[in-house]
Amino acid sequence: MCRLLSLLLCSVSSGALFAAPPPDPLFQSTDLLDITLVAPFDRIDRDRDKEQEYEGSLSYTDANGQEVVLDITLEVRGNDRLKKENCRYSQLWVDFKRRQTAGTLFENQNRLKLVVQCGRRVNYTNYIIKELQAYKLFAEISEIHFDTRLVNVTYTNSGRGNAGRTHFGFFLEHHNRLAARFDMDEVEIRRVSSAELNPRQSTLLALFMYLIANTDYAVTRGSGGGECCHNAKLLQDRDRQYFPIPYDFDSSGYVNTNYAAPPDRALRISRNTRRLYRGFCVPTETLDAAIRVVQTSRDRIYSIVGDTTYVDERVANRSLRFIGDFFEIIDDPRRTERLIIRACRG
Repeated sequence: MCRLLSLLLCSVSSGALFAAPPPDPLFQSTDLLDITLVAPFDRIDRDRDKEQEYEGSLSYTDANGQEVVLDITLEVRGNDRLKKENCRYSQLWVDFKRRQTAGTLFENQNRLKLVVQCGRRVNYTNYIIKELQAYKLFAEISEIHFDTRLVNVTYTNSGRGNAGRTHFGFFLEHHNRLAARFDMDEVEIRRVSSAELNPRQSTLLALFMYLIANTDYAVTRGSGGGECCHNAKLLQDRDRQYFPIPYDFDSSGYVNTNYAAPPDRALRISRNTRRLYRGFCVPTETLDAAIRVVQTSRDRIYSIVGDTTYVDERVANRSLRFIGDFFEIIDDPRRTERLIIRACRG
């Protein structure tokens, strides 16, 4: 008999979902959160030095109408989005002081990713919203996922002058906190075999990546011989199975940024918007169960991508057509056989 956690997680044949542990206060609401960051953004966006720390503050208005001000330290992060030719503004780590966060929205948070809007134009706003939607799509099909919170950020420069800007962004839960909530272990390893991956989780991830047309990931090895994995984190349960959790979807065809790197030539696809299934071969019942999970989530998926709260109707309709093409494939046994089953990796 599976242990309790594994029993909840490893129900492959039925595709049954289980109730995830409650999110931290920051992620308990989907309402847009207004925050102000004060830091030397002139230096941050000029130097883009990953070794440098920048002191600053984060403030917001709580439910009682009181302003809450927290001391923070900022660091830049990223690879492609760190390049000035791709992004005018730097992606950020936000580090908190634990003694200040108790009783605030940021309780339990020590370090968070802030996904920053790359530039001023409206297409960069669309990128932020669509990448956030991608995280929400994965959350619909996988119980274990990174929590997110949309924020409207006013960046106030603490250097010379006080010229600032206000853009959308979103906070992304830290993998250490995700592991702690699920009573799992974060692992540091260079490579794992596909047989060591939880088959249900890895298949759901592969279908999700196929849904958003993303090939910029790896779940058994790191890039360039580094630590596993590429655009995914591995968590390990008590039965020693690995659960890959994906992040960074700006290279996907769904988000379709103008700075996304071209696909790997070895994959033989001409553009990022072309779908290619990169999942591992699994028993038929495992794949069928994973497909049923996605199909059961269809209405909620359409609701997410068709939302026009922060993007215009034209963008939402394009997203709906893109996702609709995916469902046409998994609803058709012949196309599923040709494009997914025959394409799987051994």
